[in-house]
Amino acid sequence: MSRRTRPLAVALALVAVSSFATAAHADTSDPVSPTPVPAEPVPGPPYDAVIDLTFPVDGPVSLGDSYHDPRGGGTRWHKAADLGGANAYGLPIHAAYGGTVTWITGLDGAAPHATAGYAITVSGDDGRRYSYMHLGRQDGPPTEAYAHGIVRGTRVQRGQRIGFLGYSGNASPSWPHLHFEIEDPRVTDPYGTHRMNPYPSLVAARERGDLPLDGRRFLDVPATLAHHDAIVWLADSGITSGCGARRYCPADQVTRGQLARFLASALALPPAANPTPFVDVPSTHTHADAIARVHAAGIARGAADGSYGPNRAVTREQMASLLTAARGDALTSASATPFSDVDPASVHAPAISALHHAGIVLGSNGAFRPAEPVTRAQMASFLQRSFSVPAA
Repeated sequence: MSRRTRPLAVALALVAVSSFATAAHADTSDPVSPTPVPAEPVPGPPYDAVIDLTFPVDGPVSLGDSYHDPRGGGTRWHKAADLGGANAYGLPIHAAYGGTVTWITGLDGAAPHATAGYAITVSGDDGRRYSYMHLGRQDGPPTEAYAHGIVRGTRVQRGQRIGFLGYSGNASPSWPHLHFEIEDPRVTDPYGTHRMNPYPSLVAARERGDLPLDGRRFLDVPATLAHHDAIVWLADSGITSGCGARRYCPADQVTRGQLARFLASALALPPAANPTPFVDVPSTHTHADAIARVHAAGIARGAADGSYGPNRAVTREQMASLLTAARGDALTSASATPFSDVDPASVHAPAISALHHAGIVLGSNGAFRPAEPVTRAQMASFLQRSFSVPAA
């Protein structure tokens, strides 16, 4: 008999407990209300499909497919995944997907939920709800259950630390574990609810190495990378979410279109009243809106032929002119530059001198390498220095 179905007689004899994630919208002091199980599964998208998420536990835990296991003395099905072990207490829990914390228990003097314990629900940016339960211990402080700064309304990034594995609620201290639920309104499981079986997605995340990795924001940005702190600052500031799949692509060159997006986000530029005037930036271009914003703000002017070159790599000297325009630095004519390879007659020389004076560009061995393309890692440091240092 398939694990995905149960005999009709058994299904009629059981009731399902509504999801803890749904209980997020109820008074957490009340017990979770049971709802009848439909006699026939409602057709819909696969409830056990593999979805893109990050494995939520940072450390060794056991994982099994317990979605269809009975709970509550046979009164309900589990409809979740448990990740734990005898020595798993205190392991960091990370967001499987980015979103907003819409339910959290045990704060502001309130007791943890009687069964879920210290628990968090994140309404994901993908339309699903991800719930993390049994954090910390029932008689312990919230600081043993939640990461610093996690409250209702907090925006969390995928892979961000949000709490610590425990045994609060009705979990057993002998086997601390994370009870992990996924709810998707577009999905119907064999019990007629909107739950997804997390097990296939968790196994897939483990197999492809999509792990918290000691709290790293991006899989390709190790703590030893020279520009690590600047890249994390860029992400924490909401300026970038990376290049996809929890990666930042630090060695990739920055295009002029990408730089426009960085600057528009860093400066929180308002929408432009008119579309971009550049002949090579159609309204359908990925960065058309950002380019229009930086142009309207007087930051980007383009070339004499009316083009912008959105897909061309940004050189270090072009970056200097764009950053000084964005910062509003006062520029003066430079009879000399601090770098041996920067021609004082260059149109970019005043901007390079201004940024050097502000401590934003440092050069190397007396050289600036003005024609060299800027990498995404370097750009993170330039942006951090630019917008954490007062303009001249």
